[in-house]
Amino acid sequence: MFNTNNIITFSFLIGLLLITLSFVWHKRKTLLMLRALFSTRYFQQLLWEGKLTSERLFFYTILICLIAFPCIILSYLYFYFPELYATYLPVKLYIIVCAGTLVAFIVSQLFLWFFTAIFNYQEQRYLYTTAKALYRFYHALFLVAIIPVVWFTRIPELIFFVYIPLFTVIYITFFIRFLRNSNSISLIHFFIYFCSLEILPYIVLVKLLATNV
Repeated sequence: MFNTNNIITFSFLIGLLLITLSFVWHKRKTLLMLRALFSTRYFQQLLWEGKLTSERLFFYTILICLIAFPCIILSYLYFYFPELYATYLPVKLYIIVCAGTLVAFIVSQLFLWFFTAIFNYQEQRYLYTTAKALYRFYHALFLVAIIPVVWFTRIPELIFFVYIPLFTVIYITFFIRFLRNSNSISLIHFFIYFCSLEILPYIVLVKLLATNV
């Protein structure tokens, strides 16, 4: 019942449902976020309007990433590490990666609060969360699109030649949007910020996966 086909199909349907709800209930804000990746003006408008982190659209993007990201990991293990994949039930691997992704998100949020408090960057906190929400929004859309293509076409090379390059572009764009609007952050503090908010959570995630898998 809980084979990889069912997990990926179910995750795709849930992700598609959440994307549909985003466009139906938050059409203007969703279109604004779509444009904000390519235009600084629209990103500035997101900042001016505020309240993005309190809207359901913000929750939807996190939920889609939480549901969809483990599917790309399952696909990667299936195609490139079949021995490891065959050792554990797909549902167990999915739950572990899902839990690890959630832990990484929580750790990132805790370090964001700590970082902005200790260096008196409270004003930049919303800037970071807005830029990060934009990154998660595009990542969520791309995950929902690429996962069924990779799995059902049996073309794992798409992970390396399509998913990773576009993910990198989205990630770099996130930093550009953040840095262009945060001139008051020093380079030393930014280095601390990058290590704590962008690297450490994923180290925790890898450690969790290595321990449980």
